[in-house]
Amino acid sequence: MPKKKSRSAPLGLIFLGAILICAAIFFIYTTWIQLHGKPSYINKPISEQEELKFDYVFKTQTNGILGIDISHYQGKINWDEIELKIKDRPIEFFIFRATMGDDQDELFQEYWKALDTMNIRRGAYHYYRPNQNSSIQAENFIKSVRLKPGDFRPILDIERHSTIQSKDRLREGIQNWLNIVEAYYGVKPIIYTCDRFNTDVLVGHGFEDYPLWVANYNPIREPKSDYWVIWQFSEKGRMKGIYESIDLNVLRGGPKTLEALLIE
Repeated sequence: MPKKKSRSAPLGLIFLGAILICAAIFFIYTTWIQLHGKPSYINKPISEQEELKFDYVFKTQTNGILGIDISHYQGKINWDEIELKIKDRPIEFFIFRATMGDDQDELFQEYWKALDTMNIRRGAYHYYRPNQNSSIQAENFIKSVRLKPGDFRPILDIERHSTIQSKDRLREGIQNWLNIVEAYYGVKPIIYTCDRFNTDVLVGHGFEDYPLWVANYNPIREPKSDYWVIWQFSEKGRMKGIYESIDLNVLRGGPKTLEALLIE
């Protein structure tokens, strides 16, 4: 008796073809994303609560200057679509994470160079890892960041407690980083921290001599640390050209305060 022809082969070829087509589409899409960043039309709108917070901050800080800070967590940025404003408020400075501990932020150099042709102030910060050697961390920042007149002073981001040393030893390490970096760049660095860490660790130990950039996202009138210069008031900002949420900051004191934070 003659054997019946199997129908599984054509179905198998169709299934295989579908897989190959899907793989090709996925490859093309991910390659485009790597080259150009995520399309800005995916951006989510800012929430109503964040809208109200934004409006309140700039209503109470009448001479406040808007700035944003980002790291590689924001991913590739479509610099051709960047608009230097949020809700008709001009963005006047960008701060980028340059280093963390003894590592480098993988997108810092790309971000930094992108602002070479843009008329906007820029700055770089180091994320301090409290369980790592402070001298090595300072040298890592110095090797990675070339600051010039008009850039922000170097910035130290310290917000974590150490799990292997006391608060006194942690403070010594922070002060050591600040001393090394100040000696190299010739200016006092800016300290970034959150309200609680500032109160628990830094206040009363000489760190008030450094300009303070403080983070507090709660629905408050102002940060608890009343001598702040920059307030990071939101981590849920949105702007065209950047897919992920961004940190929003207000610098109080107007242009004179801004100029005082720049390298001459």
